[in-house]
Amino acid sequence: MTRSVKIALLLSLLVALSAAALLTYSVREASKPIERPQRAAAAREALPALPTIGLPGAVAPEDELLEVTPQTAQEINKSRPFVAGEFPPATAFRSRLDGADRERAIACLATAGLYEAGGRSGDQSAVMQVVLNRVRHPAFPNTICGVVFQGSERSTGCQFSFTCDGSMRRRQPGAAAWRSAQGLAMAMLDDTVDERVGLATHFHTDWVIPYWSASLDKLTEVRTHLFFRWKGYWGTRPAFRRPPATKEPIVPALAGLFPAHQLVDSPTQTPDRLDRVSPAPPSSQPPRRSSASWPRRAGWPPVAGRSMRWPCARGSRCAGSSGGATLRPFRRR
Repeated sequence: MTRSVKIALLLSLLVALSAAALLTYSVREASKPIERPQRAAAAREALPALPTIGLPGAVAPEDELLEVTPQTAQEINKSRPFVAGEFPPATAFRSRLDGADRERAIACLATAGLYEAGGRSGDQSAVMQVVLNRVRHPAFPNTICGVVFQGSERSTGCQFSFTCDGSMRRRQPGAAAWRSAQGLAMAMLDDTVDERVGLATHFHTDWVIPYWSASLDKLTEVRTHLFFRWKGYWGTRPAFRRPPATKEPIVPALAGLFPAHQLVDSPTQTPDRLDRVSPAPPSSQPPRRSSASWPRRAGWPPVAGRSMRWPCARGSRCAGSSGGATLRPFRRR
């Protein structure tokens, strides 16, 4: 083999090696994951716009409810079908709040349960589950008190009607009712899920018809309340992954009932305030006992770390109408 042939073969080998190296580099670069900020931006661009239906100010106050009699409303609500098939329950909330922030969250959640659902714990848990679902959804505030009192500065159109219709001045639950609701609120913040309402973000009583009810998926009914979720992506589990805030705002309207809504955590700290709600009368103030000191008779309030559920009774499905099923608490050990 001549010298010139050897040189040609060597050059060919070098060219081949260079081409292989270049190909390997290109494949490696192409297979690298998108950087986190770029990936997050791409994911945000791919999502549909946040829904506005059913939020404060979406329509004029006079258009928020259909003007029909309660009997007609019940007939219309009954005629509207439930969503087909089963629907997933929410995941357990497992709050990381502590100290005064946890007490504020318990107070707001208990207040929502009592004023929206009355004294039945099974009804209260469904309402509380909607509050916790909203806290994890980007269309709503990321605090429990912020969700409960959203829109309360309005004379109508607030998200929870008791915060703007004067109910807190007219109705004064007793101390036992408050303690029971606070115990349930504690459990819901930790590891209790009301599986009956799934990922519902809206509800209303069956004797009214909000403008939005026909546009959302109708999931289930719990006594006189009907529960709904948004259609499409914003009603699915991936939409409920926003982490809750680690601080809860003070609600002056609750200051006469709950000391935590009078407190500032440190002399230099001014917590967020939700100011425009008419205060509840101080005469309905429950005994000022720490939640840790409540008696645990009959296993209630639940022991921390013990999971609980509110599922449909055996033989029924948590899908669409409850079908007359009896709803019962279930303790999973």
